[in-house]
Amino acid sequence: MKKLIVLIMLVALVTGCEKKKVDSSSDEKFKKSIEAVKNSLSVEKKKRFEEAVQVMAFSEIGNIFEAAANPDGVQRKIKDKLNGKTADEIIAEGNRIITERKIKEQEQAISEIEETQKKIVELKQKQAGAEKTKESLKQFNIVRSRFYFQKNSYTEEAVIELTVKNETKHAISRVYFQGVLSSPGRSVPWVEDSFNYKISGGIESGEQVTWKLSPNMFGEWSNAPKDRKDMILTVTVTRIDGADGKPIFDLEFSEFDKERLDELNHRLAELQKALQD
Repeated sequence: MKKLIVLIMLVALVTGCEKKKVDSSSDEKFKKSIEAVKNSLSVEKKKRFEEAVQVMAFSEIGNIFEAAANPDGVQRKIKDKLNGKTADEIIAEGNRIITERKIKEQEQAISEIEETQKKIVELKQKQAGAEKTKESLKQFNIVRSRFYFQKNSYTEEAVIELTVKNETKHAISRVYFQGVLSSPGRSVPWVEDSFNYKISGGIESGEQVTWKLSPNMFGEWSNAPKDRKDMILTVTVTRIDGADGKPIFDLEFSEFDKERLDELNHRLAELQKALQD
């Protein structure tokens, strides 16, 4: 009989503890009721309760700038949300908010993954097309390339001398190049720049010509050292336009595209890892 009475008293004690609720009708009652609820809990449950209160509070803050502009209003919202709730109800609400947040984060991650994958596919298609175009552009053959300075009446002028042969089946009106001027033993080139040339009268299929081009006197080429005799000019064709002025072959996949593709692949790996975690 004594054991039964003790058991009934324990049940009554636990029930009484569980029924303690937060009262936010005044600041004093709010503080006292929060402490009373916490003191009625075990150490482990007290931690879960405190975390749940923080989660509920942050869910009401929303925009941090709005919260800073109206702190009293935000505090009132937080107190109203906690008012009349037991520890179990607050913990349950905290868990619900966390679960809802995780679902949204997963949905956002999935959306970002899909968008990132789409961009990667587009860039890879562009890259594949550029590889085919690169082979086609080799048909516009750079037979010889030189760079030097030529004296005129007033100063020394940079000259890009190119001998080219049009081995495509098309008449060409303009050619676009990427040039690199370097010296043996140097890891950094003197100049790395793009330029183009509109061909007067065009260049017909099978025709070979030599051009002496004068880059912009204020551009990178004019800054190359005038006293170096070991400079090597490497020129790559990036685009050729037909007689109608429209591109025939265009190496669209730029260095920026390559860097962007690397960034997207890295971002995709991060998103997929975050989703798994």
